[in-house]
Amino acid sequence: MITGFHHLTAITKDAEKNKTFYTDTLGLRLVKQTVNQENLTDPHLFYGDYHGTPGTILTFFELPRVGQRHEENSFIHEVILKIPRGSLPFWNKRLTERAIPFVENDEAGSTFLDPDGMKISLIEVSEVISPDQATRHSEVPAEHQIIGIQGIHYTVSNLKKTEDFFRDVLGMKLQDHVAHPLSSRDEESRLIQSVSLKPSRLGKGAIDHIAYSVPERKDLDSILDKAKEKEITVEKIIDRGYFQSLYLREPSGLRIEIATEQPGFTLDETLENLGEAFALPDFLEPKRNAIESNILKRKK
Repeated sequence: MITGFHHLTAITKDAEKNKTFYTDTLGLRLVKQTVNQENLTDPHLFYGDYHGTPGTILTFFELPRVGQRHEENSFIHEVILKIPRGSLPFWNKRLTERAIPFVENDEAGSTFLDPDGMKISLIEVSEVISPDQATRHSEVPAEHQIIGIQGIHYTVSNLKKTEDFFRDVLGMKLQDHVAHPLSSRDEESRLIQSVSLKPSRLGKGAIDHIAYSVPERKDLDSILDKAKEKEITVEKIIDRGYFQSLYLREPSGLRIEIATEQPGFTLDETLENLGEAFALPDFLEPKRNAIESNILKRKK
């Protein structure tokens, strides 16, 4: 049922710096400016390819007063993005010119930090972004553009139980502590045993949760049934407007979302105008004035 990654959601302290980095430096498209539906005072930004395709989406809650994150016991700590083969020299030059701090840089890939300190790695794959999905606003040529999410690294307190969750609830294949969707073997969720007993804490640059993609609502119901059977903590199943979501807590305590591929981000904006206006799904439209007022107050 899981077809691959849908999106990740992380925390930024400064939305404007975040926009500049992801749209200018990385060349992604801002496909949706909306609100955190769990807290209607927090902006929620979505970036991806031209269409906002599931599997290309990086999203951020803006929390201006957020503190430092502490990564100790269970946490999500790296996103791996795929780029076309032969693109690393282009990206190394581009990131160096913009003084982006590297963590590691070799023939296998480049690892660097975004403005909030979130770790991002670029690795080459034998595919390119399709012409209709390539972003148009950016000076990054299509032959070098980021294709989407290839991998996520988890550090967990109970490796065995988390592996059981990925296999028995999400239906993924496990090999050498890496979970793969059956239909997308190149996408990896790498599971690492924690060596710390101290609690982790979310902060700037932290990844709040990872979302995996399924085609339809009935797939959410099927995974929900498996989660209940395995006594996995179920947070909620909810309509987010742009997709429907099931939220679970895997055995090490990390939040995992399962999201449908439809209806997508053109629900309330045309493809050509994605991300240009502050958007709200229909069920939040009656609260638009209050939501916009609260967000504007934060910017003063």
